[in-house]
Amino acid sequence: MARKIEESAVKIYKPEILICPKCNNQLQYCYTISNKVVQFTSGKFFRIKNLGYTCSNCLDKKVYFSQTANKLSFKGYTYSSKVICMIDYYKNKGIGREGICDLLANKGIEISDRNVDVIHKKFLSFYNHDYDLIIKDAYNKMLDEYNEIRIAIDLITVNEIYYIILYDYFTGEKLAIWKINDLYDGRLEEIMSRYINMDYNISVIATIRNINRFVPFLKSLTKEGTKFIAFSKF
Repeated sequence: MARKIEESAVKIYKPEILICPKCNNQLQYCYTISNKVVQFTSGKFFRIKNLGYTCSNCLDKKVYFSQTANKLSFKGYTYSSKVICMIDYYKNKGIGREGICDLLANKGIEISDRNVDVIHKKFLSFYNHDYDLIIKDAYNKMLDEYNEIRIAIDLITVNEIYYIILYDYFTGEKLAIWKINDLYDGRLEEIMSRYINMDYNISVIATIRNINRFVPFLKSLTKEGTKFIAFSKF
């Protein structure tokens, strides 16, 4: 059954940058690339509309979209990215799928025990891969097509665990998921220094707001002039 969403619960997002990365022409709306209802950790439902924009000058059919909307939920799923990370967290605590359903139900989140397993399998499909190969290949493709590297980084906290998700800014694809125990964990420096450093000359990073150590630390790794864009909130 389709869920009725009040107008106030419809969130519309357009690209955070409306200038074509190839020719600097103003991008123009072409169509809505995603329009789905997502359930968040509050138990509330929001319709997330991600508007696609294109360049009338390049005529390359490339569609640009919102990084904020893209990171709110995994492609093909109607639960927020944080709900999916919560399922992984509970799984790693040894909680069975029925127990996870009960924990999420206490937060007002509707999910079946079968979907718990399906969603966790989806999470694992992105987790613990050869990130050296995946990330560097994505960076090379960006340089070939756009002559620059743009990425998006999300930081999701589930109790004592921090989930860091790295996205290709242009395609929206997830490149990596890491888990660390603390923002002062030595692994944070090890990971970020490896993939986000001055050697890569990253031009744009869309990320969370300037909280704790995370964003200042990222800025310390990149060259002066790297543009940081904060994900907008509801």
